[in-house]
This record gives sequence, C-alpha cells and structure tokens, in this order.
Amino acid sequence: MLFADVSSFTALSERLDPEDVRAFQNALFETLANVVAHYQGFVEKFIGDAVLAVFGAPLAHEDDPERALGAALDMTAEANRLDEHWAGRLGQPVSLHIGIHTGLVVAGHLGQAAGASYAVTGDTVNTTARLLAAASGAILVSEATQALTRHRFAFEPVPDLILRGKAAPVAAYRLIGRLAMPASGRGLAAHGLESRMVGRDEELARLVALFDRAQTGSAQVVDLVGEAGAGKSRLIAEFLGMLETQGKLAGGAVRQAVCSSLGEPAYGLFAALFREAYRVHRDDTLETASRKLAAGLVALGAEADVADAVAPVLNYMLGVEGVPSGDLAPEQVKRQIALAARMLIARRLDQGHLLIVVEDLHWADMASVDLLCDVADHLADRRLMIVLSHRPGGPSLRPACASQSSLHLTPLSADETRTFLGSLFGEADGDALADIQAFVTGRAGGNPLFVEEIVRSLVARGILKKEGGQWACTAPLDAEDVPPTLQGLLLSRVDGLAVAERRVLYAAAVLGMAFEQDLLTQIAAEPAAVDAALRRLAEAGFLCRVGEGGSHRFAHALVHEAVYHNLLLSSRTELHERAGRALEHAVGSRPERLSDLEALGHHWSLSFDKARGAHYLMAAGDRARAVYANEDAIRHYERALRTLADCPGGESDIRSTRERLADLLALTERRTEAAVHYETVCEALEAAGDRAGAARLQRKIGGLHWEAGDRDGARACFMRGLALLGEEGYLPERAQLYQEVGRLAFRAGDNDGAIAWAERALAEADRDTKADPEPDHMRDLAAIRAQAYNTMGVALARTGRSAVAVEQIERSVRLAEDHHLLQAACRGYTNLGVLYSTLDPERSIATCLRGLETAKKVGDLGFQSRIYANLAVAYCALTDRCEAEGVKAAQMAVDLDRRLGLLDHLAAPLIILGQIYQCRGEHALAFASYEEALRLAEQMGEPQFLFPCYDGLGTLHLDAGNQGQAALYLAKSEEVCQQAGLEPDALMVLPFLC
Repeated sequence: MLFADVSSFTALSERLDPEDVRAFQNALFETLANVVAHYQGFVEKFIGDAVLAVFGAPLAHEDDPERALGAALDMTAEANRLDEHWAGRLGQPVSLHIGIHTGLVVAGHLGQAAGASYAVTGDTVNTTARLLAAASGAILVSEATQALTRHRFAFEPVPDLILRGKAAPVAAYRLIGRLAMPASGRGLAAHGLESRMVGRDEELARLVALFDRAQTGSAQVVDLVGEAGAGKSRLIAEFLGMLETQGKLAGGAVRQAVCSSLGEPAYGLFAALFREAYRVHRDDTLETASRKLAAGLVALGAEADVADAVAPVLNYMLGVEGVPSGDLAPEQVKRQIALAARMLIARRLDQGHLLIVVEDLHWADMASVDLLCDVADHLADRRLMIVLSHRPGGPSLRPACASQSSLHLTPLSADETRTFLGSLFGEADGDALADIQAFVTGRAGGNPLFVEEIVRSLVARGILKKEGGQWACTAPLDAEDVPPTLQGLLLSRVDGLAVAERRVLYAAAVLGMAFEQDLLTQIAAEPAAVDAALRRLAEAGFLCRVGEGGSHRFAHALVHEAVYHNLLLSSRTELHERAGRALEHAVGSRPERLSDLEALGHHWSLSFDKARGAHYLMAAGDRARAVYANEDAIRHYERALRTLADCPGGESDIRSTRERLADLLALTERRTEAAVHYETVCEALEAAGDRAGAARLQRKIGGLHWEAGDRDGARACFMRGLALLGEEGYLPERAQLYQEVGRLAFRAGDNDGAIAWAERALAEADRDTKADPEPDHMRDLAAIRAQAYNTMGVALARTGRSAVAVEQIERSVRLAEDHHLLQAACRGYTNLGVLYSTLDPERSIATCLRGLETAKKVGDLGFQSRIYANLAVAYCALTDRCEAEGVKAAQMAVDLDRRLGLLDHLAAPLIILGQIYQCRGEHALAFASYEEALRLAEQMGEPQFLFPCYDGLGTLHLDAGNQGQAALYLAKSEEVCQQAGLEPDALMVLPFLC
C-alpha cells in the first residue's frame, strides 16, 4: 500500500483561489496516476491532495513491494518537476510525504450494484495512513516492506513510531534511494540474511585480471566450471559488480544469456544475445526485426555491407519467425551466419569493449558453441571477453587464436563455510552461531546453495528465529530434521507446500527450467489457482519472475531437477501430453520455428504418444540441418531413434530417421558410423522390395567411398544401384544416379565420361510421363536437368568445345530461372562469365554482373566470391578498367573467401591477383599471391589450381633471372598437364569453372 500527499496542502488551499487549487490538483493527480500506472499499480482513490495506490491487487507481481518503492521515488522526482511550474503560483515548494506498508488486505468491489468501485480495506490500509501522517516530507517504509526490498533499496532507520490505533511502537525506515549494486532477492534476503561472497576471492581477482588483459586487445575466453550450486552465478554477479564499481564497464557493453535446461534451438544462444542487443522480441515479424537491426547498426555507424551480409540469415540470427530460404545451401547458410555474427560483434567492438556472459553452457546448442569459438578466433585481437559458466563435463570452446583460461570452483572448506554462516548471522549470539555453524557445516558439504537451503529450511520451520535483533535457536538442531542430501532437503520443502501449490510446481517442472505462465495455466489441474500459487512459490524461493511478462524460471537448476524427478512417471507422462497439446494449439498444426518443434518433440516423446514426439524431433532435425547446425540435428535424430524404439510399427520412420542421421554423420566426417546406418537401411529397403530406395542408399554409400578416396568402391556402389533399378520405366533415382556418376567423372578428370553420363541423365529425365506432375516433382526434375546441363557444359569446355559448352550452360541457366533454382542459376552465370571472355567478350562482364545480382538476391556470398573473381578477369582482359575495377573485384573475392573460410576457392582470386600484379610488373606482390595460392592448391591436389601457380611462379623466376627455380616450376606445370591429359590453355581457365 502507498499513501502520498502534498505537504501543507490544507493551509495552501485556504489562501488560494479554488480554481487554482483545482487546476493544481488535476496536474498533481495526473502526474501521480501516470507513475502508478507505469509500475502497474492501481489507484484506489484520490482524497483531497492524497492518493492511495495499491500494488498487488487486482494485478499481482512477484516484486510488488519493489514496484511501490520505485513509484514513491519517481513521485518525488515528478513533484520536483511540478515545483518548477507551480511553486511561484502556490507561494510554497511542491513536496510530497509518502507512507508505504506491506500486508494482507480485503480487496474487491464494494456493494452489489453495477459499477461498484474496487477498493481495499483492512489494518494494512490503516497502518499505511498512519505512516503517511508521520512521514513529514520523507518516504517512510514499514519494517515488513523494508525486509522484502532491502536487497535493492537503501534505507536508514528512524526511531520507533507511536501510531494511533497501535498498542506497541512500530519500527519504520526512511527510504534513501535505489542501491547502486542491487542484490538477488532469491537467496535469504527476504529473511534479512545476507552474506558477502566467501571462498572465491582468488577466482574473482583472476576474472578481473583477465578482463584487464582483454582491454589490451587480446580476446579472452574464460570457462567457469563448477557443480550445480557451487556459486557460479554469484561469482559472475560479483565480477560484474566489481567492474561497475571500478568504472571499468564505462564505454563498453555487457551481453548476458542463460541457456535453457530443455536445450537451445540451433544458434539459440546467439539469438538471445542479439535480441537483447537490438531489442527484438520473439514475436516480432521478420520485417520488424530487420527494422530494429537496421536502426541499431546505424547507431553503431555500420556500413551497408554489414546489413547486406546479415539480411539473408536474419531469422536464424535473431530467432524470429521467417521462411527459410531454399536458395541457400545449408553449408552456405552456416558460413553466412558465422560471417554475420562476426560482423555484428565487430561493429559493437568498434564502439568499445564487449563482455559476453553465458550461463549454463552445458545446455547450449552445439551450433552456438562452435560459433562462439569462431567469433573468438576471428576477433582474437579485439577487446573481447567471453565468460562461460557450466558444469564439469559440459561443452568447452577450443579457440585456436584467442586466449583461454579455466576457473574451477571447488567446494567451500569447513572454515569457509563457517565464515559464510558467520557473515549471514552476524547478529546471532555467540553460542547460537557456533551451534548453527557446526550443524550446517557438517551437512552442507561445502556447497553454498546447500548452505542456503538448510538455513532456509530451519528459518521456515521456526527453529531459527530473530528475537530482539539477534538470531537464536528456538529448539535443538536435530540432524534428523534435515535430509542428508540437497535433493532430500529440497523435496522436504516441497512436501511442506499446500496441495495446490505443489501441483502447480510439479506442472511447472514438466515445462522446464524456464516457462510461460500462459502455458502452465493450460496444463495445470486447477488453472484458477496458478496465479496465486506462483506468487507463493516465488515468496518461498522456488521460482522467480523474469521480466514484466508472464515468464518465470526455477530459482536454481537443482530445484527444478529435484521437483521433476520426484514426480511419478505416470503423472509426468500425462503432463507432458497436456503440454504437447497446449503447444500444438498455440503454434498450429505446422509449426515453423525450430524452438517450437524442439519443445513439441520433447513433450510428446515423453508422453503416451511417443510416435508423435518422434515426428516432431525428426522435423526439428530437418530444420537444424537446413542451417548446417549438424551436431544439433544429429542430437534430434538420435533422440527420435531412441523414442521410435518404443513405438510398435515404427519401422518405416526408423529407416527414414537412420538415413537422415547417416547423411549428417557423413558430412561430419564420421563415415564409418554413416556406413553402418546406410547399410542397415539399404538391407531393410531391399527386404521390403523398395528397389528405388535401396538404389538411393547405394548412391549414398558410393559417396562415402568417393570421399574416402576409394573411386573403385564408389563406382561399384553406383553400378549396384543402377542394377537394382534395371532399365524399365522412368525412375527419378536413375536420373539422379546418372547425374552423380557424371559429376564424379568430371571431378576425376574423365571429361568424355562426364559428358556421356550427363547425356544419360538428361535422356532419363525426358522419360518422365506424369500427365499432371506436382510442383515439387517438376522442380526436382528441373534441378536434375540443370545440374546435368551444367556438368556437360564444363566437361565440354575442358575438352576445348567452348561454343557447345556455352549452349549447354545457357540451357541450364534458363531452366534454373524458370523454376526459381537460383543457386543453379548462379553456377551457370559463373561459368558463362568465364567462357564468354573468349567467345563473346562484350557479354562476359554483363553476364557476371547479372550473376552477381542473382547471387545477392539469393544472399549466397560464396557465389558472389566466384563471380567477383570472374569479373576481375573480364575487367583486366577485356577492358581498360583493370586498375579501377579488376583489382578491386579480385580483392573482394579474396576478402569474401577469407571471411567465409572458403579455402577451396581462395586460390582462384589469389591466382588472378598474381596474374594482374605480374602483368603490371609488381613482382613482389605477384610472388606473394602465387605462393599463398600454391600452398592451398597443393593441399587440395587440384591440377586446375596447381598449373597456373606453377606456370606463374616459373615465369616470374625467369623474369628475375632465377633459371634453376624457373625450370623446376615449369617442369611441374608440364607434369600437371600430362597427368590431367589437357592442354595448358584449358587449365588456365579451369580454376574458374564449377
């Protein structure tokens, strides 16, 4: 309750004109009502110059006492602003006195008539009014309110008050203001028990020293490792508080995120960090998020290239709803997410230092963990510090460039535990303190959270009580009264809850470490009881509210785990099913957001309908795979397989999931595991008579052999697949196999074979006889044809038939554009730009520019790099703009390849730069470019890169008079031509064909 009125208003109203009094009252009441509304309180009434405001009814919040004090401070500030306008007219300053008290009231509508007013009554209202009368130009707060808010506000005691209607003196405090370093209200502050951090001085000093080191331009990654309850969050809070006190955070930024125990969606950690930085909400549309990001980037002074890099992957970066682009390959999405993250953080670092704090990393998604490592390494020379708290065995970054340190929080020693307790009970009498220290130290095992929970339990049961300003034991401390484990202690507190509160707590535990009140209300047995139960659970220290909405989280992971695992399996299963149904109702039958798919998969897989959960987990794996978050996708597929093992009749889903899992294992170099899954699925498909499916698996097994360098094994698998299909009827898989064999032939240097297989793929595609094919079928067919035309074109170019090659690639481009296959179109434009340079020079630059426009539309930076490289060749070979445009284009390609990590293409623009520098007589720069390109080419063993490097270095050495070195490199270039069976002129353009 808050009562506020104007000092000396009665005398003022007697000497002023009534119209002036009314005008002042209107201004005053409007001002005070706005303040109350800001803190989501309720103005119960205005009386003369006074306002009575209620916080906690009819709308309750966990922190209503804090809101009341915040409102009181804002009211005094607003009164000062009113004073500037009214003091002269009133003939006196405008000042308020305020009284605040916390307690029970009777709240509701008075009377039965329509329009009856909402009001509060009871002793709490009367006590607040008496405090107001005693305030005299100050803000007086009752002891009850002060006890609930002293972790956030500063007070000074006043002499006990003799209040009318009260038999005994009343303790009160004068509100001074907000604390510069507010503490957490979760611990024991509500009981008046607070302690300084104990036993972590060395770790705190180390963190500060590492922060100082980061300020010198040496990025620091710090692992803060400790068991649950060891004090990781407290240490982080003390660390941030110390930096703030010392003024070290000035001029920089702090970004914090806490991972969810349910797991995070792919890039979920970065989504949380960037949403905080750019004030993006989960429910924002992609358009709104883009607008907020653009505004934030402008404020940081970022250039247009940053926004261009971020735009294609913005929905992944910020975790907002958006339709994934089908035009970007998953690997390219991953590269561009990494580039966008680095650029956004780099722009932030341009403004000052950056401290990123991530708590509970053991629950983070692997895509975010990998990306954090990538960011740390690319920004290793910047003022960046990343602090990661996690339990032992959790994921850890392994940066190659940034400095890494690990701090392990061990249990408190017995002496440290006694010191901790001594700090908590500073006002206890000596004997009582010694008894408390001995009892708790013997039970807590050095775990700070265990210490707090034991003390909380003893206080709640009245065994520890504050009497006369000192803590004392009201009964013997009996070991039997406190369970020997923290889990037992927590569960004993759960058992002490009322039945309705306990049910709500169990339902919340099923939803996870963090949850939304709306969803909890939908699955609770008694929905009407949820709101009140949440308030009481927060007061008891089980839960805490997050922000201003309906978000809540458990006070500690151990609390959540203890409550969840204490719930009977049948009850858990039923609640998970309710949660699954409620989520389906909320997100619809076709959820798009990865986090929704993961949550649905989690709940349904633990329900009675496990098959439904497996389907959602498979969909979540598909979405994670689409952004190249392969480790997260693997996790979803593996969980889906475990779930399907308990589902009768799920053989088809098991085969499908195994195949998807194997696809990803192959991509992540786990070929042996992939082969086991592929072969198992292949055998099952053959047994089921699905010859097309078995052929598809043979194609994939062949791909594993090819990647392992076993060309004969690969070819054998492809031939086995074709044998399974036979020659009768049209089968898309047969066309796909022909195309794949042709592609592998091209990569192996068998250009005639590549042409023949591409022709067979096209002939097979022409056998499609569907009268009314579906759009997806048409698009898949077009993709096979576009790939085959492109393969045929580049193979023809390698054999010197450039004119025919252009015809085939032009057909590929037309087909790709007609079916919106923009990546295939980009590939075609890239190759045409190269071939036009000799056949139709005027079209070369125009084609490259059109390809660049398409690549930018797709958002594919990889193809942009290829086209920039081709533009550089065109500008320098065909125009007089080599100096102005050619070098710039080549350098753009080099820069993009470096930033994206496209080492398989980086050699190409480096070779181009080497050739440009060589023509301009800048031999030192030419040597540097060729030598870097050669290092990359030798790692890949690609003749089309090796030849121009050897040839360029050989001619450079000739020009420099180094006959021996020249002969060595030129001999190597000739050897490459002989091994590839090609003429030197063909190899000079091959690096730029794809």
